[in-house]
Formats: sequence, structure tokens, C-alpha cells
Amino acid sequence: MDSNRMKKLGVIVILAVFILYGLSVVAAVMFLEAPTGLTVAYAVITLLFIALLAYEGWQRIKEIDGGLEDAIDDY
Repeated sequence: MDSNRMKKLGVIVILAVFILYGLSVVAAVMFLEAPTGLTVAYAVITLLFIALLAYEGWQRIKEIDGGLEDAIDDY
């Protein structure tokens, strides 16, 4: 496997772990007898966090495709 494929796979695996964790916690809170407002607020915050993670992962994969993963001059 080439280096870029391994880097992309690493990004995808980390994103999958965090997304599954976030969704499982939201599901657990829904099954608890917590107040509805608290459950909805927690679910919305977690889903926004998951959307942000997905966007950043997509940006990282675009950087890897573009060859910018080691471009120190950009920082």
C-alpha cells in the first residue's frame, strides 16, 4: 500500500471511531430517563460536533490528495 492510502485510511478509521462513539452516547442518553430538553440539547450538540469532524476529515483527505500533508511553509 502506498503512503497516501495509509494516511487516508488512518483519517477514516479515526473519524469512524469518534462518530460511532458520539452516536452511541446519544443513543444511550435517549434510552435513559433524562428530561427531554436535556436529551435534545445533548443530541444536537453531539451531532454538530460529528458534522464538524466529518468536514475536517474531508478537508484532511483533500490535503493528502493535494500533497499538502508535509507543507510546513503553509504554517
